[in-house]
Amino acid sequence: MITNPLQLKAFENVSAALPFHIDHSNIEIEHAPSYAISCVKAHDYAAGVMAAMGATIEHLGRARGLPAQTLKLNRRRCGFLLNSLQLQYLNGYSTIMDTWGVNPDNGTYRAKDGRYVTMIGVHPHLRDKLLSYFDCANSARAIQTTVERKTAQEIEDDAIRLGLPIGIVRTPAEWATHPQGAETLSRPLIDFEMTKTEKRRVLGGAKHRPLEGVRVVELTHMVAGPASARFLAEQGADVIKVQPPMGDWVLPIWMDGSWGKKNILLDIKSRHGKARFYELLSSADVLIDGQRPGVLSQMGLDDAALRGLNPNLIHASLSCFARGTPWETRPGFEQIAQAVTGTMHVHSQDLSAPTVVSVLLNDYLTGYLVATGVVAALAERELNGGFYHVGSSLSRCSSLAPEMVEDVKADQYLPVTMADMIEHAIDQETASGLFTRIAPAVEFSHTPSMVFRCPTLMGVDPDSTGWDDVSLAAPVAPHYPSKLAREGGIRNFISCHGIEDRSDGGGGLSLASKSLIDYVLEHRND
Repeated sequence: MITNPLQLKAFENVSAALPFHIDHSNIEIEHAPSYAISCVKAHDYAAGVMAAMGATIEHLGRARGLPAQTLKLNRRRCGFLLNSLQLQYLNGYSTIMDTWGVNPDNGTYRAKDGRYVTMIGVHPHLRDKLLSYFDCANSARAIQTTVERKTAQEIEDDAIRLGLPIGIVRTPAEWATHPQGAETLSRPLIDFEMTKTEKRRVLGGAKHRPLEGVRVVELTHMVAGPASARFLAEQGADVIKVQPPMGDWVLPIWMDGSWGKKNILLDIKSRHGKARFYELLSSADVLIDGQRPGVLSQMGLDDAALRGLNPNLIHASLSCFARGTPWETRPGFEQIAQAVTGTMHVHSQDLSAPTVVSVLLNDYLTGYLVATGVVAALAERELNGGFYHVGSSLSRCSSLAPEMVEDVKADQYLPVTMADMIEHAIDQETASGLFTRIAPAVEFSHTPSMVFRCPTLMGVDPDSTGWDDVSLAAPVAPHYPSKLAREGGIRNFISCHGIEDRSDGGGGLSLASKSLIDYVLEHRND
């Protein structure tokens, strides 16, 4: 049973968004110290959401004839999984091999009116658009100098007009009274819509795993979308990730999100690519759509068209700003969502300048929310048929974070250490080498989470790749508690309190804000 009030609040917010009740009497969440230093209790928010996903999976499993299960989670591991791309190793070396997060175009800057704006230039085309708008060099000093020429509102207005990923650092109260914020806060954590259609697709009984036989087409990028499909793959879903032949990608993010998937290249705007994409969709159970709202509709694939193609499809969508809201087409990222919703403000109240929570709170938890919505839709479809649209957004996820708060000094904080890797990491031998990563969040009593496909280069599977036959044999977990960690085989390990993108050029593994760490250590006995 969940007893921590913040964990319970997160669990109940997810439950309220689902078409059926989920119970937490069979769930145990082991208490353990935080590593993300903040009054925003990311570990508890994560534990509640991850427990809710586990409960929904357990519900579907029982509906498909699997035995009832108990669920166990560890609070500290839940927090680690909000930075799982940071804690993944290939043959002992971190998969963070590039400097994507440390450039000054990823950061928060003070505007002319003393307010702050956050910007993200993680991809070259975004970086170039930002620097062209500010007409400056890519250095913290140059960007700060030019940002100070305009007010924060002027910059955000320009960003909306030009499609730039920039947002004002607002308070929760300001967000609540803003038209976008008010619309966002009025929604449940997971949007869930059902359209009655003929019942053509039934999964039927499951032999070994809750999601065995579930076919998923993934059309996403970056963190949240790939994470949601990975969580489904961990429960037995058959996932085909569709990647454009050319585009932006970030190595550690790609590797973290690719577990359990077939990766194909497909230009869905070309004649061949469109035909193949339609073929996959017509035989799929789920489409996970990480495009900004409206992109698929412009291609002739709105919900009506998808429903005509596959009457029992579950269309799962996610973006920074929810579809049907004033900002639905705005580009955005983890840090933008933290800024505009008040999360960054609440986290930074004792600091001289605002900074983000040191975990990818919105990216990963939105992935869990969307995966939970998909599993709930699968359970409902077994009973009633239908076409479903489920979804969530980074900004909706972030809007709850300012309520997940306690005094920053009330928690115990320990940096991630090799002892944590020994306790929480798993090794998996693959054709690409030995991968070490944090184990899945939920430990099910009867159906362990596992994946058999390792991260690969995009396009390693041909675009003719189809669905697997459901195996009759009970699967054997291909991973085991990390021997590499126990034997000192992880190289250049950095003990830290998380990831942070900062305008001083820090980030990546430069850890959480040192000023916040010093503040907590100085006042821990107050």
